[in-house]
Amino acid sequence: MASKVYYCDAHSKMGSGLLVKLRRLIEAGLAGTVAAGDLVAVKTHWGEAGNLAYLRPPYARLLVDHVHAAGGRAFVTDTNVLYRAARHDAIGNLRAAADNGFTAETLGAPIIIADGLTGRDGVDVKVEGGARIETARIASAIHAADALLVLSHVKGHLLFGFGGALKNLGMGCCTPAGKHVLHQDLKPSVNPEGCVGCRRCGRVCPAEAITYLPQAEGAGRAREVAHIDQDLCVGCGECVAACPEQAIPINWATAQEPLLEKTAEYALAATAGKGGKLGFVNVLMDIVPDCDCMDCTNPAVVGNLGFLVSTDPVAIDQAAVDLVNAAPLLPGADLKDQPEGGDTIHRLYGRDYRGLLSHAEHIGLGSRGYELVSS
Repeated sequence: MASKVYYCDAHSKMGSGLLVKLRRLIEAGLAGTVAAGDLVAVKTHWGEAGNLAYLRPPYARLLVDHVHAAGGRAFVTDTNVLYRAARHDAIGNLRAAADNGFTAETLGAPIIIADGLTGRDGVDVKVEGGARIETARIASAIHAADALLVLSHVKGHLLFGFGGALKNLGMGCCTPAGKHVLHQDLKPSVNPEGCVGCRRCGRVCPAEAITYLPQAEGAGRAREVAHIDQDLCVGCGECVAACPEQAIPINWATAQEPLLEKTAEYALAATAGKGGKLGFVNVLMDIVPDCDCMDCTNPAVVGNLGFLVSTDPVAIDQAAVDLVNAAPLLPGADLKDQPEGGDTIHRLYGRDYRGLLSHAEHIGLGSRGYELVSS
């Protein structure tokens, strides 16, 4: 059965600005998701330092206000990351949040790092009907919450093709150990001809799996070339993103399907125990090629499209990709060398992202069929 997805575009006017429109959309689409006394996790992503496309704090504040109006008690949350960055532990994570404007004062609710100080505070949740995961390591604060509202930025992604509600649920609600499980099928290796020995890959490797070996050149000279120890590698893909020479490709022929399917199953585990008290807001603004985890921002590929609200994470993501793919490209859109027309999101990185949607639907997380309710 088709799920309702509520939509408003990005146009606004005096007296009916974007926050007013989004508030009305939340009230219509998330009515009844929170009860009086509920502890409510508002899951979001406040962006890496240097990124300028991350979600604006007032969007999260609207969800906090929605919770409080229903008599619930909200906290805003995210989890620690697997790779080496400020958000690798709770102290750096909270500092990153504050630097990007996410504070208790701006949000009207406390910020809690859901998996604790070092990312080890998790709960093993059984995945019912999972094909690849028996138990998922979900961040404790998210699992313990009575209700879960997920605020996601729709954009491209190097590994998934795109990021939305399902990725925010699956990858964003687990501990670093869970992220390791999701990534462990990806085993990149270095093309020695392309490597210039800049050592950026080694600086971001969470497993210290990268060493530098001399590579013979002419006239007795040698240069250092990166080497990835496949036994130590956790497959996080950070070296792929960090390499300025694109000398560390991923073998997607064997890696993408398990990544997408495991992420869908982790997303299902993140919703466990909520009794249907789930809500999702997808923000289709600043639709850039890369994840908000990146410390840089490239130009948007399509214009601002507005907001989506639903209680179904599969339907809201399906509606998001349909809207993006139907939108005209902006001048200078950074797409890979593929035929023009068709699927814009697929053209970002050549990733067949549809496996995430189809598997999430298959395991009962939601429906790809939706009814778009415009407001």
